[in-house]
Amino acid sequence: MSRSRRRRAFTLIELLVVIAIIAVLIALLLPAVQAAREAARRAQCVNNLKQIGLAIHNYNSANSSLPSAKVLQVNSGFCTDPAFTGGCQSTPWFVLMLPYIEQSGMGNSFNYSVGMEGPMTAQGPLAYFVNSTVASTRINGWQCPSDRQEIFDVANSAIGQAISGVPALKIPKGNYAVHWGNTDNGQAKTDGTYFSKPTYHLESAFGYNSDATAPSLVTFASISDGTSNTVIMSEILQSASDDLRGTVWVDYTGAGSFTTRFTPNGHQDYVPLYAPWNTDSGGIMANLQGDNMDNMPTFGGSAAGTTPAAPGSLCDSQPGQGLECFSQGSDGGEFAGARSRHPGGVNALFGDGSVHFMKNTIGALVWVQLGTIAGGEVFGADQY
Repeated sequence: MSRSRRRRAFTLIELLVVIAIIAVLIALLLPAVQAAREAARRAQCVNNLKQIGLAIHNYNSANSSLPSAKVLQVNSGFCTDPAFTGGCQSTPWFVLMLPYIEQSGMGNSFNYSVGMEGPMTAQGPLAYFVNSTVASTRINGWQCPSDRQEIFDVANSAIGQAISGVPALKIPKGNYAVHWGNTDNGQAKTDGTYFSKPTYHLESAFGYNSDATAPSLVTFASISDGTSNTVIMSEILQSASDDLRGTVWVDYTGAGSFTTRFTPNGHQDYVPLYAPWNTDSGGIMANLQGDNMDNMPTFGGSAAGTTPAAPGSLCDSQPGQGLECFSQGSDGGEFAGARSRHPGGVNALFGDGSVHFMKNTIGALVWVQLGTIAGGEVFGADQY
């Protein structure tokens, strides 16, 4: 007579131990997987910047200069003020690059006589109608895969609140911006905090000429500090749909340009900390904790950013996303830092086409000096 043999089952304690071991293994594995994914995303971001660097060199070969920071006017006399609503075409450097990043079709479709703003109409800048098809196109090579993809919703932003009849234009954003100097958008040459203090501004690869009548045209020969020692482009973040930051199709600070007033991913204004800025008594030592963004001229005034953006403001403050901001009423007083989602720093394109990872811990003055084209500074590669 055969006996049936009872099969021994797992006890509850054994099952819990196995589950706990699996959970520990997953917890150990996930950071490694995330790190590997971020390394791949960062490598793609580096490649994007290298391709843009190659395009800039091709532009230089064809035009004997780097692309203009922005085009205020071409064959037109209606430009009165580079600020919004001033009537300028305000075509940013980004549009000039289209034929050199395999987007000749878009470049040929763009109406340069109107630009990205152009003359004001009752329904907003003329370009919002004329160049809406081009401006509503997202270009993959301008997207860092570590960041989210956002749009700038014109109708639901401060512009839509200020001007009735603005089209329902949604402008895709991007993550790469040119260096606009160490002070602010006005560079001591137009309205803003540093107006009448030109010695504070150190010349960069992109910005205004000496009297702000046009952008400066920089050649590689004019970069006396050496192209391998000069940052010309870095990363920015795409903010919310009611915030301008990341909108590379327009020429505002934080949209298609950044300043070295903040260190990478930083929120500490260096102005109160270093000479000659710390000796100024003209009210410029604000020490703002976040990007200083534009407020619509219609509303003016200054205020801490809110989320969503307060009426009249183009600044949606999101500290949790690393996108704090302060809203103020002067185009010339804007400044915004280089920012990324990469842990520990940002990728930066140098004039020679190389890309380096700039740590958040870089010294504030070294970061400023890396952005100058003719400052004559001497520092070692170990400083960044």
